[in-house]
Amino acid sequence: MKRKIIISICIICIVLVCAGLAVTNYMMNRIPKNPEGTVGNTSGNLYNNGLFCESEGYVYFANAYDSNALYCMKPDETEMKKMVYTEVASLNADSKFLYYYQGGSGSGTGTGLGFMISTTGVYRASKKDPSNAACLDRVNGKYVLLADNDVYYTNSGDEVSLRKASIDGKTKETLLSLDILPVSVQNSTFYYMNNEKDLHLMALDLKTKTSRQVLAEDVYMPIIEGSTVYGIDVHDNYSLVRIDTTSGTKTLLDNSRVDMLNAADGYIYYQTSGDTPQLKRIRRDGTGMEVVAEGTYTNINATSQYVYFTKFGSAMPVYKTSVSGPVNVTTFDAASQAATQNMGKK
Repeated sequence: MKRKIIISICIICIVLVCAGLAVTNYMMNRIPKNPEGTVGNTSGNLYNNGLFCESEGYVYFANAYDSNALYCMKPDETEMKKMVYTEVASLNADSKFLYYYQGGSGSGTGTGLGFMISTTGVYRASKKDPSNAACLDRVNGKYVLLADNDVYYTNSGDEVSLRKASIDGKTKETLLSLDILPVSVQNSTFYYMNNEKDLHLMALDLKTKTSRQVLAEDVYMPIIEGSTVYGIDVHDNYSLVRIDTTSGTKTLLDNSRVDMLNAADGYIYYQTSGDTPQLKRIRRDGTGMEVVAEGTYTNINATSQYVYFTKFGSAMPVYKTSVSGPVNVTTFDAASQAATQNMGKK
C-alpha cells in the first residue's frame, strides 16, 4: 500500500513538472500583442532602406562597414555591439522583437545554426537573443513595416504585391497587387500613391482592408504627421511640398527636383538633383533651408541625435551630422572601428 502511494506521488510530481515545463516553454516563446498604434520605424527611414531604427533607448542599424550585419548602440554611439551576422535592411522594432528583411545568409559565427542556413525573407528576432529568429515569409522583396500586430512587406517575385503576416507568423495574406511603397502609416491606416491609376494619395484602412482617396494630389513618398503630408509633387517638377489634408492647402517648400526625403526632428532632409545636386534640410515651416553636403547622397536615415547618409553608388564611408544642431558632416567612425574589432574575433 505504501509503495502504491509513493508511485502515485511520483507520477503526480512528473505530471506537474511536465506541465510546468510546458507552461514555461509557452511563456518563453509566446509573442505578446503590441498596443494599438505601434509602428516599427519611421516612414522616412524605411523609404531609405530602413538601415537605422531607434527603439527604447537603443539604435539598431545595418553596419555598412560589416556587410550590413545587424548592430545596436545607444543614440550617442556608445555601447556598440554586433547582434546578427546576416545582411539586414528595413529594420523595425517593438518592445521585445526586431523585424527586418534579410538579404543574405552570412557566416553564422556566434549566432547559432539558424543563421548559417537561413535565406532571404522577412524575419522576426528577439532583442535579447537575436539568434532566436523566425522567418515570417521567405520572399524576395523589401519595404518591411511593423504596424500594430502585423508585418507588411512587398513581394517582388513573379507577381509584385503588398503582403501581410502576423507577428507570430501564423497567418499570411496578399492585400494589394500593386508595386507600392508600404511604409507610411498612421492610426492603423496606410498611405500610398496610386501608381496603378492616377497617382493620387490613397489610404488603406488596415482593419477593414478598404481603400479611399485622401487627396487628388500626386504625392510620391508621402510622410504623414497628423493632418500634414510631406512629400514629392510628381506633377510639379518633383518639388518638395507640404499638404494639409484637412483644407487641401499645398505649400511649396523647395522647387528643386527632389529624389529622396526623410523627416527628422525639426527638419526635412532631402536630396536634390540637376546640375548641382545637394543634400539639404529645411524646417517644417519652410524656413531655415541649408545645404548639408554638395553632391548626390542616398540612404538618409535619422535617429534622435544624428542623420546618417552615404554617397550615391557607395556603401562607405557612412557620413553623419547632428539631426537638429549645426551642420557638421563627419564620418561614422564608431561603426567602422566596431566592424574592425569584430572581424578580428573571427
